[in-house]
Amino acid sequence: MNRTHEIRLTELDAVRLERALMELLKATDGEPQGASELESLLDAAAIVPSDSIAPNVVTMNSTVVLEAHPSNERTTLTLVYPKDADPDQSKVSVLSPVGRALLGARVNDRVRVVVPGYGERELALVALTYQPEANGRFDL
Repeated sequence: MNRTHEIRLTELDAVRLERALMELLKATDGEPQGASELESLLDAAAIVPSDSIAPNVVTMNSTVVLEAHPSNERTTLTLVYPKDADPDQSKVSVLSPVGRALLGARVNDRVRVVVPGYGERELALVALTYQPEANGRFDL
């Protein structure tokens, strides 16, 4: 995954993600898939107040439109905490490769991820159709 800019996370997302990681580690034997990668991402991120995150940055519970390249196939996904993941409702866990790539990404970013069953994919973030903070929802 290539990032050309600093990853920014809201204070609330960072606290909740740390808590979710701790709960997962306690509840499972061994390390859950994606946990160490998410921990590294959290360590590297710039933490900002929830009310100052730019409206084009993907935060937890954001809904995005992705375009796969070169097929131009579009998919709408919502980035959620692991306990809320539901592929049938297009809710992708932040622990998944796509979820980790989306966290802190910005509209017009392109990310390369290895998607189980599809191999490496290049995905463009073409729209952020819902961001809780931009909608005054600091409780999600």
